[in-house]
Amino acid sequence: IPSTTPFPTFAATPTPTKTPWNTPTPETLSGYPTSQPAVLPTCNPIDCFKMEDNVQRQDFDFHDLYLGKYVLRNWCNSDPNFYGYYCAVTISSKDDQQIEIWGWPAKFREETGADLTGNGKPDIVITNWSGGNCCVGTIMYEVDNELEKIMSIGSFRPGIFTDLNGDGTYEYVVPYRLWPKFCNMCDARPSVVFEFQPKSGYVPATYKFKDALSFDFNEAFDFLDEFRKQNPNMPFLLLSANHSLNPTAEDEEYLKFDEETNWEYSRAQNKLYNITVYYLLAGQPIDAEKALNKYLPSDKTAEYIQAVQEELKSLLAQ
Repeated sequence: IPSTTPFPTFAATPTPTKTPWNTPTPETLSGYPTSQPAVLPTCNPIDCFKMEDNVQRQDFDFHDLYLGKYVLRNWCNSDPNFYGYYCAVTISSKDDQQIEIWGWPAKFREETGADLTGNGKPDIVITNWSGGNCCVGTIMYEVDNELEKIMSIGSFRPGIFTDLNGDGTYEYVVPYRLWPKFCNMCDARPSVVFEFQPKSGYVPATYKFKDALSFDFNEAFDFLDEFRKQNPNMPFLLLSANHSLNPTAEDEEYLKFDEETNWEYSRAQNKLYNITVYYLLAGQPIDAEKALNKYLPSDKTAEYIQAVQEELKSLLAQ
């Protein structure tokens, strides 16, 4: 068995304190940054609802926020008969095209106005929910003479900003939930760390911060070993991509094993899947391969790792 020392549980540090960049702004500053008191967000009728007469500028923690030459505002549909909580945020500056981001809701996060990257410039952080229980996008701009987008990611839930290594730059730790197509009833819920790089913005870097991963390898390997002991002739199989509509003989055998073991077969498969996910996120593909070789037929290991890497491709360091 490869090293199975569990990663310690991740503990967040306090939210960064806002810098003095954020100050209340009057509706106009001698016609600057916007030529009108407030510019309503426009809407493409193909991909969102028109707010029309129900639009109201929302009161939130800092009302209008003035960052450099930009004014930040939050808008929501106030019609009580309107289903959901549909909102937009706008970032406006004279002679620049207004940035508009929509969501259920979309809002500025409390870190907006803070210098999260440590380079002396304030940042704008926006979350936009897609509706229902899942999922959320996080968009981040760095404010200078021009806005620079330094983050645009989607996740299962919003993450937290925290300085994991004490260098003055805040990492973004985000919870994800993964459902593989090749494993019945499998899922993984890892935390993924994004770090700021000056030329690239926020990029995946979980392998540098393994303490952010909380996973009990010992428990997972113990479960797999006990399952193998009780079911020595039951191989771990992979479901085909179209197993629900056009199952193969191997798909049918997979589901038969599940019924025979009262779904313990799926639990074992899920343990193996999580081991692989966490090793790959931690930058330990050799350990993932060793673990898979112990439980899978030799010709399946490469196929399994490739399938998991494909699912994780946007979350693995390049």
